[in-house]
Amino acid sequence: MYDKAKEIIIKAKTNIFNTNLGNQLTSLKGDGLDFKEIKEYSYGDNIKNINWKATAKSNSLKVNVFDESRQLNIIVAFLINGSLEFGSVNMKQDIATEIIALLGFSSIYNHDLLFPILFSNKSEIFYEPTYDETIMYKLIQDALEIKCIKKEVNYKSFCDYINTTMKQRSVIFVVGDFYGNVDLSEIAYTNDVYALIVRDRLEEYPFLNGEYELVNATNLKSSEFNITKNVAKKYKELLDLQDEILEEHFLKHKITHGKIYTDDNIFLRLSQIIKG
Repeated sequence: MYDKAKEIIIKAKTNIFNTNLGNQLTSLKGDGLDFKEIKEYSYGDNIKNINWKATAKSNSLKVNVFDESRQLNIIVAFLINGSLEFGSVNMKQDIATEIIALLGFSSIYNHDLLFPILFSNKSEIFYEPTYDETIMYKLIQDALEIKCIKKEVNYKSFCDYINTTMKQRSVIFVVGDFYGNVDLSEIAYTNDVYALIVRDRLEEYPFLNGEYELVNATNLKSSEFNITKNVAKKYKELLDLQDEILEEHFLKHKITHGKIYTDDNIFLRLSQIIKG
């Protein structure tokens, strides 16, 4: 196994076994719930459990009731996009892999069922759901080695894949840089979704000056750009606008989210996002 994979594994296991991130997963709002019945809404019931079809038929507010189980279904999904092969401090792909390692070992440490997924516009590699940490060695190696260039995430296909594959309520951690037409609404209604946005500070505000050849990571087309302060400022404004739309989407569908930068303390930042 390569040194980088070994380093990520050692760091992740040290963080997990010496802290309580694994235990934090037990308090996630998913709670490992299985459907039990439909009842009248009562004050204090979770509005995410409202059954709109039953409500429409009865003309009174109805909510789904779930039985609690001790086990959570934890989906850790790495969304493969060409733009992940970038980083001014660390590569975004490496940071995403470290996040996956932390979440994977946390799930197994807490005796939850782990569903690893590597997905672009299709499932890249198939993994059996498991409680066994030995899968983590292959998962981390695959996440580090997979070629992101010329790949692009199809969020509709990803949601369809989740809805087809998973029949039970799950906690879904989606790891990627979230560019393009992001829509996770089709999985957010019946699952608890956490969007972990991996970014590099230079890509959000390119403090550069001069002529640069920029390459599109999804089709490898290159273009010459003269980057000045005004160009960088305009670029940042456009990216901020896109991220505002992304934020509105997450808030609308009650998706917990946060950014993790390539120069962050990954474990600390991930813990903050999970705690909300």
